[in-house]
Amino acid sequence: MTIYEQIKSVLHNKVYELVTPQEVKKTLQEKYGINPDSVILSDYCYNRYNKGISFNKHLFEYVNRSSYKYLGENSLYTGLVFRKSKGEDREVIVGEWVNGVKSLQEESSLANTLINDQAEIISKQQILNLYNEYNQILRYEMNILNCKPTELRHLIGRIGEFICAIQTNGSLARQTNQHGFDVVSGGRRISVKTTAQFNGFISINKNTFDDFDDFFVIQYVNDDFKVIYFGPKEEVKTISKVYEGKYEVSIGQLKKLNRDYQLNKTIV
Repeated sequence: MTIYEQIKSVLHNKVYELVTPQEVKKTLQEKYGINPDSVILSDYCYNRYNKGISFNKHLFEYVNRSSYKYLGENSLYTGLVFRKSKGEDREVIVGEWVNGVKSLQEESSLANTLINDQAEIISKQQILNLYNEYNQILRYEMNILNCKPTELRHLIGRIGEFICAIQTNGSLARQTNQHGFDVVSGGRRISVKTTAQFNGFISINKNTFDDFDDFFVIQYVNDDFKVIYFGPKEEVKTISKVYEGKYEVSIGQLKKLNRDYQLNKTIV
């Protein structure tokens, strides 16, 4: 039996469970006398690409260096494929899985992939997958850990960016809050704001106001994300006030502005 077959044999009853490299190596050594140094779990991952290894045997989802989720063969996996080469500080995206079907970039294009371009190659299917996963984390934080939505601003903010990218068929910006925008769609740069407040103000940095084109505002209320404004930034500026170097606009004003703006678009 190959190491691959041996792993399948000892883990056949642990599908969807987390395992550690140490316990897998120990089990293989005890049952088959395998040298632990010969067992490299990352060679058999759906979401981990090791250069020089044939990417055709998949059993695990890589979680971190000490945790692997055993999925078994032919899993209907959906997720991104990452590679971290020797000497690189960060992982780069080299492909994806969608419902068990994989696609990898050509080796020639992999060599030219820039870390800062990663968000641009994430497909809509992967954004939908991330959107679902982040919502599960949000429910856990609120319902199990009793966190309030207003305490989870970064989390709901990221979900808001996914919503914007999905609804506008856009791509995520290369870096978080890059030059004041979060999503690019149809050549237009969109600044996304997500709030869990029922009322109050939305702030916009004056220093980055010239670096985006449209404004996309989402309100999280009663376990639902609702778009309360999507349109040109100039419309928002006209009803904003300036406070400490920021434009501020009330949530109520944004909702009214959105109704008026959408009505005018329909009439035109």
